Amino acid sequence: MKSFVLSCTSICIALGLECSPANKPAKSDGKGQASAAAPKKKNKMTIGVAQEPDTLFMPFKEMMISEEIARPTSYTLTVFDDDWKLIPWSAKSIPTVENGGLELFEENGVQKMRTTWTIKDEFNWADGKPLTGDDYAFTHELIMDPNLEIIDRSTDEKIEKIEVKGADRKTFVVTWKERYAYYHNYRNHMAVPKHIVEPLYRKDPGSLKKHAFGTRPILAGAFTIKEWVPGSHVTVVKNKYAKGFLQPALDEITWRFIPQTNTLEANLVSGSVDAISPGWLSFDQGLEFEKRMDKTKFNIEFTSGLVWEHIDFNLDNEIFKDKRVRQAFAYGANREIISKELFEGKQKVAHGTEPVRSKYHNPDVKKYNFDLAKANALLEEAGWKKGEGDIRMKAGKPLQVTLMTTAANRTREQVQVLLQSQWRKMGADVKIRNEPAKVFFGETLRHRKYPGMAMYAWVKDPVALSDTLWRCDYIPNKKNNFQGQNQPGYCNPKVDKLLKAASQELNDEKRFKMGREVDAILAVDLPALPLFFRVDVSVYRTDLQNWKPTGTLQPVTWNAHEWAFK
Repeated sequence: MKSFVLSCTSICIALGLECSPANKPAKSDGKGQASAAAPKKKNKMTIGVAQEPDTLFMPFKEMMISEEIARPTSYTLTVFDDDWKLIPWSAKSIPTVENGGLELFEENGVQKMRTTWTIKDEFNWADGKPLTGDDYAFTHELIMDPNLEIIDRSTDEKIEKIEVKGADRKTFVVTWKERYAYYHNYRNHMAVPKHIVEPLYRKDPGSLKKHAFGTRPILAGAFTIKEWVPGSHVTVVKNKYAKGFLQPALDEITWRFIPQTNTLEANLVSGSVDAISPGWLSFDQGLEFEKRMDKTKFNIEFTSGLVWEHIDFNLDNEIFKDKRVRQAFAYGANREIISKELFEGKQKVAHGTEPVRSKYHNPDVKKYNFDLAKANALLEEAGWKKGEGDIRMKAGKPLQVTLMTTAANRTREQVQVLLQSQWRKMGADVKIRNEPAKVFFGETLRHRKYPGMAMYAWVKDPVALSDTLWRCDYIPNKKNNFQGQNQPGYCNPKVDKLLKAASQELNDEKRFKMGREVDAILAVDLPALPLFFRVDVSVYRTDLQNWKPTGTLQPVTWNAHEWAFK
């Protein structure tokens, strides 16, 4: 930690106090020695990240960096701890049958349920207004507006009504149209400040997404947004109305946008940033940095978890409509070699959509170990013939496709080059085209504009199956206002049926079995090619306390109110 010497005048000015002249003699300790002021404890933090948010208006957000920045300003009812266990956050407790918060009942032959939530007193909006059930009820209304470009309605569409109770409006009761196994999950029941957003929404719903509230929202967690300078940084400051356990030790946190991942390390070493959060340093960068870093200055974490790196096939592309072609690309990709060359074998090849630690993981899914002969046979069977050149042809057209990912991500670019070379050997001409993350996620993927293949990551859920990734009605399109995350455009009625049944199954073991069946079907249909479950690298100063990456969809900032410098 760097030491700084400040004059009395500068300290007084900074604190807004009336100061004595700068040349006034220092006070003696009675032994003829001037008393030295204790060094000021560091109370501001800067984090280096490689991407800029698409929005901080949470119902509309697409990117994980938006989640990371908004998390310490959060108002979710529950969170995951570092053991992947759901714990209450803004809620006083999680409703269960045992504590009376979960009621199961039947109405007109339909199995329904009610959940009752009560909000803690510690949560207040940054303008001093308390967080109430009215905020959650209004946000549900907003999310269910079909004219708004909401990413995910999969939870809210199962809600029949929300009723707010009590004189303090701190309790609300959710009546569900059906039994819902994920009722208590992280990020269910989002809240925006009704007293601020509702007037904007009533006045002009269509422009709500682009409103300035998305760049500087008033939030209700330990911090609130101070400023967002596009291309530079976002800064959050202590929410002075946060109470009790939620009062943060730090006064301010800044995220600096450093798109080139190979410059993040330099900024850390120079002291420009205090930490690099998970996912921004590539795995090989982490391994190299660990070998040469000053262990007295930095800690490094390698966190395995739920970040599923994969390649989506655009099933609207005539080439990839044929399952045999998709399977050929899987057999033609030597993912084991990629793991060894780029990750020293420490990021294992993924054969399905769920990590080994997940209860939904199926070890018996169809596997596509590298087999060039099988790849060639499948392409021949699908009508792609080798001619005079080395590129296969069909009906006079070459086997030519585009592979896209986020620009300036060194690891992904290395994977692209290796795959391009491998697929060339089976007669496929793969063109590489990358875009800045904000464009790639916010426009290209969101509107399914990638022409062939897209490489990126989803953060899977320890509790819920990924409905919005695979359901037929969650293929983003104009009719549904680009709702959903089924970017391949995959549709299998059997998978839809299993996902729906699993979401209603309160018996854990039965639900896990359904999830494993879904994983097996996806491995055969192959709408996406699994690459690996990412080991995320984060680095932080040794004097920073309570840095706890979880490896889940919940970012490292989940406990930012506990962060402090020694």
